Amino acid sequence: MMAISKRVRSWFYATLVLLLLVPALHLYNIQVTAASIKALSGDFELLAENYALSPDMGLLVYYAQAYISYNDQNFLDKFNEMGATLIKKELDLLNRADEDARKAELKKMVLLTQDYVAYVRGEVAPLIRSGNRGDFEALYREQYDLLAAQLLDASRRLLAERQNTVAKTAAGEVQLLGKTGFLASILVLLALGITALGARHLIYPLSINYSHAQKLLDYTRDAALVIDPRGNITRVNPAWAELMHIPVSEIEAESLNSLHVKYPKTQGLTQPLFNVLLDHNKILNNQVILNEAEEKTFINIDYYPLLNFNKLTGAAMLAHPVEMHKNKQYLFDTIEAERKKISIEIHDWIGRGMSPIIHSLDYILRAHRQIPEEVYADLAKLREHCQNAAMDMRSIMNDIHPYLIDKVGLIQALESYVSNFEQMQGVRVYMFYKERTFNVSKTAEIVIYRIIQEALSNVVKHSSATEVDIYFKVENDILKIEIMDNGRPPENLTAGKGMWGMKERANLIGGDMVYAGDEGGFALTLTIPAQPKG
Repeated sequence: MMAISKRVRSWFYATLVLLLLVPALHLYNIQVTAASIKALSGDFELLAENYALSPDMGLLVYYAQAYISYNDQNFLDKFNEMGATLIKKELDLLNRADEDARKAELKKMVLLTQDYVAYVRGEVAPLIRSGNRGDFEALYREQYDLLAAQLLDASRRLLAERQNTVAKTAAGEVQLLGKTGFLASILVLLALGITALGARHLIYPLSINYSHAQKLLDYTRDAALVIDPRGNITRVNPAWAELMHIPVSEIEAESLNSLHVKYPKTQGLTQPLFNVLLDHNKILNNQVILNEAEEKTFINIDYYPLLNFNKLTGAAMLAHPVEMHKNKQYLFDTIEAERKKISIEIHDWIGRGMSPIIHSLDYILRAHRQIPEEVYADLAKLREHCQNAAMDMRSIMNDIHPYLIDKVGLIQALESYVSNFEQMQGVRVYMFYKERTFNVSKTAEIVIYRIIQEALSNVVKHSSATEVDIYFKVENDILKIEIMDNGRPPENLTAGKGMWGMKERANLIGGDMVYAGDEGGFALTLTIPAQPKG
């Protein structure tokens, strides 16, 4: 497996490098092309200006020649205007030139234009204006024609040089695009070749292993569920769906949080998967009780992180149901231990937070009596709400686990519960006993407490009783507890889930429970074996 992992890693990195080289090559090509386009844009701009210079140069020579031929002042004025404009354009091109050779050509062009304009203004124009055309033809024609020819030749040479520069730049860019395109094609072909090789020698074996793992999940009798790092369910085998009595179609592709909302019973089983995702550590032999109707299933669950190349890719749980009837005592102890743990956590985390709040409010109310009456009244109400919340919290703790049994014993714990029950429900409860302690185990005390708790709850739910009598009597090492009320029982008196649960609890500690009802009320008798004294 390690060898396969190294081969897969090498294949992956080689393919990744080749694939990354293609966009890198294109990125380089884009940068170079952008620079070349910018340069070409400048060259085309200059070329356009050079194209504009050629007709302007021709017009300059034309206006000079027209003035010589017709001695018309309008032609001389246009010559002067065109000369000034042309020299300005040439100087602008000279200032923007970035090559020494081009600067030299442009400087020569400017000098020729200035000489030509100065010659026409200083030598030719006075002769033409005075009417001495013959003298011009005899003395200055040859020099004038030479200057005009040099000027036009320089303009054509400058234009040709700029055209050649633009053509070379464009050709170089086309050649670069061709080279980079060819190299990118080679890299793509190499990447395809390596991909095909990896698919044949690496991916195919991995896909076979994946297929075997999927079939193994389907065939195993253990319930299996797999999630991804974000908590989404990716795989559920039929055994898991059968255990939870939930169709597979309603589980896959769901997140654990949404599964907990739709099916709260799954939360206790799947919640540790989040710890596995956070800690990357496995959790073994987690024992959970699954309540389904009147059936309870004891489940042993293992949770595993799923790693690929040392990177977390998900988590999985394997659940194995255990027959409960084989170890009822162990099951009871497990349930009560969990209940006790929850009760202690409520006390430690919530109770410790409530107590300082109540004491702080008491101190404020005592020490700051000069505060406004409305504020004082609000603080008093807040203190009362906090006190009520603390009392409700103790009641909830007692429902979860009768912690007073551990501190003061069964009778005092029941008296505390009965007192609270009378205040909450308005039903009088009388307890009769000779001794405040009984020689029974701690487990038996908890069972007795739970049964009496359930019996009083049934009085409120199913009876109109106003009084309940509870008798405790020990005879021949048997603790007998009778619970009688003065309410009218239901017409069709049948054992529901509550009665069934109480009887199961009694049987768990070797006892029994019977009940009966008539017009005078309802009676429940619980018998528990007492431990011999001495």
